[in-house]
Amino acid sequence: MSSRVQKKVDSPFNAKSEPIEILAGKDLTGKVVIVTGGYSGIGLETTRALAAAGAKVYVPVRTPDKAQENLKDVEGEVIVNAMDLADLASVRSYAASIADRESKLDLLINNAGIMACPEARVGNNWESQFGVNHIGHFVLTQKLLPLLQNAGSARVVCLSSIAHRRSDILWDDIHFESTDYEKWTAYAQAKTANALFALALDMKYRDQGIQAFSVHPGGILTPLQRHLPNEEMMALGWTDADGNLSEQVAAMFKSTTQGCTTTLWAATSDALADTGGLYCEDCNVSNLATEDSPRFCDVAPWAVNEESANRLWDLTEKMLAE
Repeated sequence: MSSRVQKKVDSPFNAKSEPIEILAGKDLTGKVVIVTGGYSGIGLETTRALAAAGAKVYVPVRTPDKAQENLKDVEGEVIVNAMDLADLASVRSYAASIADRESKLDLLINNAGIMACPEARVGNNWESQFGVNHIGHFVLTQKLLPLLQNAGSARVVCLSSIAHRRSDILWDDIHFESTDYEKWTAYAQAKTANALFALALDMKYRDQGIQAFSVHPGGILTPLQRHLPNEEMMALGWTDADGNLSEQVAAMFKSTTQGCTTTLWAATSDALADTGGLYCEDCNVSNLATEDSPRFCDVAPWAVNEESANRLWDLTEKMLAE
């Protein structure tokens, strides 16, 4: 069994590294990749970088017209087909369509997500952020496991967020059935779930050639914030009355290209060849959070707990069986 140590490694990259730096010298010709949400925000830049490096990139999309427009200037082989993470029938259908076309899958980037949205229900009355961000990707990944195994050495990268530090999994009320819905707690729980899923996936399938990592991409203003009025972003200290980033946040926030680099690093770095299940940030493995950790860095112990990872996996399978 490989080592799994949640602490920084000697990485030549940093928070503001660009995709061209991460992928310098890497030829991804012949590699088959899926990037969910790969047509907007940091997902678009992830697609652009991987396609430029020679990979064949599949982008499942909820709104094909918008996706085609956003992707029209991306160089390389990019294939767009419809899929909605909130609709598990469409997720299963999409995975089957990939299996019809490809014999292997080298990289799966579970990038898509919704954030701090009004209360909504998907699937079997599941809270939408947990349903879309976690369950949708759980089903997609499971259905693609044979292709990942066929690659011989595949990686799965799950997009988490520093927001995970706001909440562990609400084990007794995941779907806010007995407590009032709170959008940020729901988002935090979903991002904790993304990290735990990557850990469980790595534990279960490492000996079959699959590594998995979770990633905090950093603070980036993207369409993910579409549910947030400027008043709320002001209250969070992100913006001023005119919608401009505050000085502190501007220094900390990344561009959309910088926002995809930790994903690219986790997907391709040789420094991670003998490990997995780790939570990464700023093109490095994250340190485990302590009481002295900065507000926007490090990973909470509950998001990298092996027992919790297995518990969530089993709970998710139970939800899907109901």
